[in-house]
Amino acid sequence: MNEKIPNEPHKAVLRTAVAATVLIAIGAFVLSFSALTDLAQRSGIDANLAWIWPIIVDGMIVASTVAIVALNGHSRRAMVYPWTLLFFGAFVSTAANSVHAILTVGEMNSDIPPVVSALVAAMPPVVLLAITHLTVHMYQKKSEAAEKRAAAAYDEETVENEKYGFAYDDGFQAAMTDAQNAESERVATGQEQLAEATARARAEGRAEANSALAQIKTEAASGNTQAVSAKSPANASSNGARPASTGKIGAMAGSGAAPLYDEIAQSQDSRN
Repeated sequence: MNEKIPNEPHKAVLRTAVAATVLIAIGAFVLSFSALTDLAQRSGIDANLAWIWPIIVDGMIVASTVAIVALNGHSRRAMVYPWTLLFFGAFVSTAANSVHAILTVGEMNSDIPPVVSALVAAMPPVVLLAITHLTVHMYQKKSEAAEKRAAAAYDEETVENEKYGFAYDDGFQAAMTDAQNAESERVATGQEQLAEATARARAEGRAEANSALAQIKTEAASGNTQAVSAKSPANASSNGARPASTGKIGAMAGSGAAPLYDEIAQSQDSRN
């Protein structure tokens, strides 16, 4: 908000204004009570009942003043009636005090002009009216300043909340994007590790298969050699068999050939 917020009246100032209003009201009531009581007696009201008339007039002023203070902050329409009563009571009190002052000065044969006496007598209710209006005005301005300050604070809070809301949305989107990227990287890394593990397992399996095949071949080769050595001349002589020939067939038999080759070699030797 670009509108300048007025300062709120301090509580001490408001209390001082209220205390001054009460003090002036008491003084005005005392002076007016004396003048109006005497005026009521001169007007034909019994002396024992004359004191009631100033209470009615000034009591209306007091009651309307309290109502104005109590209704502070309400709409102007709600304040019309108490202000009307206050002005009416102040007007009656002012006029009555002025009339009493003029009558009193005339009876005293004083050099003071009646107008001056009337102004002096009218001053207390007028001042009471003015000071009451001033106090109520101060409270109204305090309420207006408090409302403007609260509205400004609300606007600032709204702007901050919106800003933080946008920042939260941006941060949330960024966090979601980072999480998705991290998940994609994790999945890609897992796939690479799986592929490497699979390739390593295949290589190890192939190596183990080749090793097992070589071992089987070695064992098979060693087993054939033992078979040939069992049919060697030494073994044959010991068994009473004919020694094998030393020719080409014998070389094939001694080279670890299969038993079929041994039979062929023996048949060739028997022919020779």
